[in-house]
Amino acid sequence: MADAEASRWISTFLDACAAELGAARNTQLAYGRDLLDFADWLGRRGLGFAAAGREAVEDYLVHCDAQGLSKATRARRLSSIRQLYRFAFEEGWRSDNPALRLTGPGRAQSLPKTLTEAEVLRLIDAARTRARNPVDRLRDTALFELLYATGLRVTELVSLPSPPCGVIPG
Repeated sequence: MADAEASRWISTFLDACAAELGAARNTQLAYGRDLLDFADWLGRRGLGFAAAGREAVEDYLVHCDAQGLSKATRARRLSSIRQLYRFAFEEGWRSDNPALRLTGPGRAQSLPKTLTEAEVLRLIDAARTRARNPVDRLRDTALFELLYATGLRVTELVSLPSPPCGVIPG
């Protein structure tokens, strides 16, 4: 378990996050868990927040990776450590920030989600039947069919020029 110094650092940091940044309760809890884990890891190596250097932070991140933690979890832990050391530097507890120039694990690359043909057909059918009025139903159906037929992104679709008001090309 984290020693008294680590507990003081964490509780003071979390109080400041709540007061100065308006951090949500869940954010504070996540920071607290992350920092307690880091403090425990440091403690097993005979270090504390005040003595840990850049190499110790890097070693901790390698440890997190070896535990099989997701990229998102490792990135959040690094963010928690960065925030703590930024706060410690600003408060004069440290003369440096050992986590300042560390890079995180990056985001996991994932493929875009795709709809099944049945899901697309349900969307088009909903556009045909559920809009407020016939003009909206026609517009929505045309938009969904255009998306489906061309593979446009929604941002590309909405950036297409629109016809003058009341004019339906045809």
